[in-house]
Amino acid sequence: MKTQSDSPAEIKISELMKRVRRLGLDSLTMDGGEISPAQLALVDWIAANPGCEIQDLADGLSLASPTVSISVRKMEKKGIVGRKKNPTDGRSIQLFLTDYGNEIHARYQTFHRRKFQRLLSGLTEGEQKTLIDLLERALGSDELN
Repeated sequence: MKTQSDSPAEIKISELMKRVRRLGLDSLTMDGGEISPAQLALVDWIAANPGCEIQDLADGLSLASPTVSISVRKMEKKGIVGRKKNPTDGRSIQLFLTDYGNEIHARYQTFHRRKFQRLLSGLTEGEQKTLIDLLERALGSDELN
């Protein structure tokens, strides 16, 4: 939503970021609708942090624990995520991707790489470096990180 304080650059960057996020989302939903983009973020985090707990996942993605619990339960029913008791603390439960979850993650990684290859294909190597430098500088100034 546009406010009076939005500069033309802020508006254009916001529009472009929305387009980048939407790139390929139709392909994800056409793939049997087995996992939502929001659930893919959880799968990606669990893949990078196997054995994490619900609270770790919630903190890592800045989400509420109840929201994460509901999503994990849904993914568990789909056979994407599994739970195991922590061998050193029987009170806590660790999360892991199942074989099916690892397959989904691998397909997502391939999809993600192709999406960005397409996005960057119209830029020269120098332009790609400039884009990376500008994004890193802009994100480095973002106190929300």
